[in-house]
Amino acid sequence: MSKNNHPASTFFQKQHTIFRCPICSKQMRVVNAKSLICSNDHCFDISKYGYVNLLSRSVNNKYDKKMFKSRRTLSKSGFFEPLYERITQSVMNRAAFKNEVTKVLDAGCGEGSNLSSILQKINQSIPYEFLGVGVDISKEAIIAASRHYKSCIWCVADLAKCPFYDKQFDLILNILSPANYSEFQRILEDEGLVIKVVPDKDYLQEIREILYEKTNKQHYSNDKTLELFRDNLDILDILNVRYTRILDNALIRDLIQMTPLSWSATEVSLQKILKMNSLEITIDLTILLGRKKL
Repeated sequence: MSKNNHPASTFFQKQHTIFRCPICSKQMRVVNAKSLICSNDHCFDISKYGYVNLLSRSVNNKYDKKMFKSRRTLSKSGFFEPLYERITQSVMNRAAFKNEVTKVLDAGCGEGSNLSSILQKINQSIPYEFLGVGVDISKEAIIAASRHYKSCIWCVADLAKCPFYDKQFDLILNILSPANYSEFQRILEDEGLVIKVVPDKDYLQEIREILYEKTNKQHYSNDKTLELFRDNLDILDILNVRYTRILDNALIRDLIQMTPLSWSATEVSLQKILKMNSLEITIDLTILLGRKKL
């Protein structure tokens, strides 16, 4: 097999020490610029697209290519731009940047647009070197991320068994995605920062009202999520980002394709939304900032 010349292979070679084998937890090294191999010879090939699949078993989920394409389209349209701006400002205010490489993990990164957009904004203001690492359990998501965003390390992996050594990351992002706090505690530097984004009560309320009218899914509360965050981390701040966007029919379709809210909706209610020419959508999000309990 020919040598892997994808730019990401250089990232893996330079940063291989952050990895530990997801099977036996041993140190990993890069061999021939194409594989991550541990001292027990567990081998994970670096794809020609520049990502590595560190799952030891196959995983089935509802996240497919169409969903991630729609999510990327929405991100490029500016749908999440105020959120990215607020996160960037929070990072600049709170994070302890290093003279060497500041390592940022996006846990549950999807197709990579969140991490790429935030790092791009940070790099416009701060001259330090940042290493972005994105992890998701969906192979389709990581394939998309590695194809579109070449400046980060992308890994298919399970958050319940993160393939990284202890205290490797200065910042963990967890945006509209499940968390694993025991692993976050393990892989975060002692002075590191966790930024978690969760929906607030009015997030996509217009979609909920149409898809789940007069049902218990019409309303949402993030109280349990906030309580879990507070139980596991010392809270530094709680911020709210709320704004609206008017979507045309094409972006309405992308939003419906992207959101899990559509998964259990009836075909009648879905068609009602998909036939709309425009719709004003509320984006209502809570940003939680926390540090390890030491």
